[in-house]
Amino acid sequence: MDTGLQKYRAFVVAADVGSIVGAAERMGYSVSSVSRMVADLETACGFRLFDRSKAGVSLTSDGERLIGRARAIVAECDRFDDEAAAIAGAEVGTVRVGTIASVATHILPRVFQKLRLSRPGITCELLMGDYAEIESWVAEGRVDVGTVRVPASEGFESIALLEDEHVAIVPKDHPLAGGATFPIAAFAGEPFLALERGEVSEVASLFERNGMRVVPAYTVWDDYAVMAMVEAGLGIGILPSIMTLNPPYDVAVLPLDVPAHRVIEAAWCKSRSLTAAATAFLNVLRDDGPMRVGG
Repeated sequence: MDTGLQKYRAFVVAADVGSIVGAAERMGYSVSSVSRMVADLETACGFRLFDRSKAGVSLTSDGERLIGRARAIVAECDRFDDEAAAIAGAEVGTVRVGTIASVATHILPRVFQKLRLSRPGITCELLMGDYAEIESWVAEGRVDVGTVRVPASEGFESIALLEDEHVAIVPKDHPLAGGATFPIAAFAGEPFLALERGEVSEVASLFERNGMRVVPAYTVWDDYAVMAMVEAGLGIGILPSIMTLNPPYDVAVLPLDVPAHRVIEAAWCKSRSLTAAATAFLNVLRDDGPMRVGG
């Protein structure tokens, strides 16, 4: 591959993983080679792209200004290679998907399995994030397809991927655990375990729609951590119902007494042509149709 392109790729991968060593492992190069690529790019630019420390690397303000351009260059060259291979009849390429935990856990494994059976030359890369991050990744071309809440942003095309609802997660011995539904008002009077990912919180929006302001007793970033803490008696929580399929913890799961429906879509950028690999991935999603969980 062109060595100039690899310098941009080294810059992008090092920024993503926050480490020259990690970038070397991901790219299959020696640490010294990746370090030299980045240094050569910095020399060509005339300024530092990274601040370096024992913990790894972080983008300088100048690096922040250029990283989007570098991602676009790398992504477009990868698309060129994938499209050329498709024209030549080789079903190869990589589809890059930005996603949230519930989709990565319960939907994408099945999709990737079907894709591997029908298109064994296509590989898949997952990038985990929150909704705001994923939308920015789709917009800048860091991923081909991303999972977003409806409505999708202007400039995106999308298809329905998941329809589920938020449900209450409470200890089995909770006084209200035997009811048909769990009152959302109860969250104002008990320790609440908040699942937070970035700036957009679905549960905070749910409380706001119902005129509530709930201050979390604990805030975590993992769905299963919420269930583990509920089981331990530390409070009660709210999770997407898809995450309660075959739960690994002994908790009670109840529908809320207010509408808590959500729809997740798979979105891509209208202005950017899809690679053959991304198109094949979306075709599998279309064939499967959206997954529906709960009421």
